[in-house]
Amino acid sequence: MRRPFDRRRVKATVFRAVSKERLNDALCLHDAGRFQGAIYLCGYALECELKYCVCRFRQTERMEEGEAKRLGHQLTELLGAAGMANLLASKRDLLEAFHKIEETWSTEIRYSGAVASKKESDTFLKDCRALLLWLRTEQKP
Repeated sequence: MRRPFDRRRVKATVFRAVSKERLNDALCLHDAGRFQGAIYLCGYALECELKYCVCRFRQTERMEEGEAKRLGHQLTELLGAAGMANLLASKRDLLEAFHKIEETWSTEIRYSGAVASKKESDTFLKDCRALLLWLRTEQKP
């Protein structure tokens, strides 16, 4: 049994590592024609990268697991908590990509029987990869 003072703390670098792994998983799913799964995992990669950015913005090496859960899956809120919203607002193409991702991605995808097309997956992965690259450039290790 876990005691309240034994709160699990996740290293910021774990969020980044998970982001990279889920992106690789998404690319494998995409290549295998599993487009809905690719979209879900790619969105999750973006979520994890944003949680890494939140840690960097707060100048902390770790985040309590409960805090990570409270921050949740809302990409706009994560972007704001990471102090990146104003920076992104000045990048018109990336901001548009971010809004398209937000409209498409949610955790409910994992419970959906919907099927995405190759074109939808191509577009989503392209937009996500551009945002991930930008975030990683802005938040150097």
